[in-house]
Amino acid sequence: MGAATTEYHRAPGLSGARRLRDLFARPGAVRLAGAHNPLGARLAQRAGFDGVWSSGLEVSASQGVPDTDILTMSELLGVASSLAAAVDVPVVADCDAGYGNAHNVMHMIRRYEAAGIAAVSIEDKRFPKVNSFIPGRQELAPVGEFCGKLAAAKEAQRTPDLVLIARIEALIAGWGMDEALARGEAYAAAGADAVLIHAKGSSPEPILDFLSQWTLPTPVVVVPTTYHTITATELAEAGAKMVIYANHGLRAGIAAMTDTFASILREDRTTGIEDRIAPLATVFDLQGMAEHKRHEAEFITSYETRPRALVLPGPSGELPAPLREHRIAALRRCGVEDVTVAGGQDRPSAVDALLALPEAHHGPTLVVDGDVLVESEPLRLLAAAGADVAVLADVSAASRRADALPLALNSVTQGGRRVAPGGAAQVVAVGAARAQDADAEFAGAAVFPAEGFAALRAAAEKRRADGTPVTLGELVADLLQAGVRIRAVEVASGWMELRTADDVRRATGLVAEQGARR
Repeated sequence: MGAATTEYHRAPGLSGARRLRDLFARPGAVRLAGAHNPLGARLAQRAGFDGVWSSGLEVSASQGVPDTDILTMSELLGVASSLAAAVDVPVVADCDAGYGNAHNVMHMIRRYEAAGIAAVSIEDKRFPKVNSFIPGRQELAPVGEFCGKLAAAKEAQRTPDLVLIARIEALIAGWGMDEALARGEAYAAAGADAVLIHAKGSSPEPILDFLSQWTLPTPVVVVPTTYHTITATELAEAGAKMVIYANHGLRAGIAAMTDTFASILREDRTTGIEDRIAPLATVFDLQGMAEHKRHEAEFITSYETRPRALVLPGPSGELPAPLREHRIAALRRCGVEDVTVAGGQDRPSAVDALLALPEAHHGPTLVVDGDVLVESEPLRLLAAAGADVAVLADVSAASRRADALPLALNSVTQGGRRVAPGGAAQVVAVGAARAQDADAEFAGAAVFPAEGFAALRAAAEKRRADGTPVTLGELVADLLQAGVRIRAVEVASGWMELRTADDVRRATGLVAEQGARR
């Protein structure tokens, strides 16, 4: 059910009402589909309908109330305007009986016109009306009263484009064809731009009879809900100008949801229905996520310049939840909101985790080894390295583990303090080859500006092509060998290694103790 990515936008300089009038001027029938929310409207547009019918029945049903003028004009207008804002095809609004007398109709016209609605349909029933397909009371308004509403509607228009549709309910109420034709002629004389002849039988004959006797140039609208065997082409050939499929989206949705929910409960999982429902990608597409992301990249530049972080998987396996939470909290305390923790059941390699992170990011990327626990202060210092690729370097004199990754720096010890040329220490060498010259130990964290991260990804790609396992420290060594300048952010504490089960237990206890103190 996937579909090509679609962007929804308003055609510049052309109102929905103007587009609808252009459609009326073309040969053939104008076909509309009913909707009660913007998602349904977009599905109608995507399917190829010429416009959308803001269905009073669908909106009422979606709110769980009968279609008997229970919802207010404001509620129905809110839905209609949301449809008009979501699609680039005309929206025709079902406005029931006009929500009251001529004063109400005039207010309604101004509001709907301002909302960008292409056309409004008003039916000649007494307020409050009852849905045409419900047996029982179907009271018609006197012709003079309804003609007054139509004249008031035209008076209230601010532009000539809005299309006013007068809906004739004489056949619904059982008043006969002569009454329907007489009312239609009176409504056209009162200013209606189109008339809608409604019927609820299974045969299209009454509608075809009306069309055959209609002699005025005023367009005729039909709604083949119950007489569904006739095609839109046949109706157009008989004289209909607009065909509205008013509630089929709602009814299809009810049937599909009923079947889906029953299947989930019956099978105790969703596997059986996954191939019958839309993938999430289709949902995101209908929401306009492609356009949203484009706008985000174009206008919300600060988002792309914020720091992000990736915590790599480590050989020790998935860490206990308290350690994962502590690690994320430490990153967020130094201003990093976008944190990705690689791991889970798939256990990706460091290379896979790096390459899975989107490259299109203009801010710094902090990368933390999965087998270290670093506090927020060292991470904050690392994040402040600016435009440099930088690593966290432990320069303490404490004895280091045999498996530590040594770093040789260009800084020197002077009076018990380390001093570097230019005020910023640089990494001269990484690894065992220079262990005798080691000034520091790699503390398992590094930061990469945009260009530096691209170089890191390139190094990871090369390692993956070679098929050799790799650590973050080894990738840093690859960058240094490739000529990338690497700054050393020197620390003497604030981190610990998590390479054994004892390390993990000790760190978990320390984190729990810190939490208790807070």
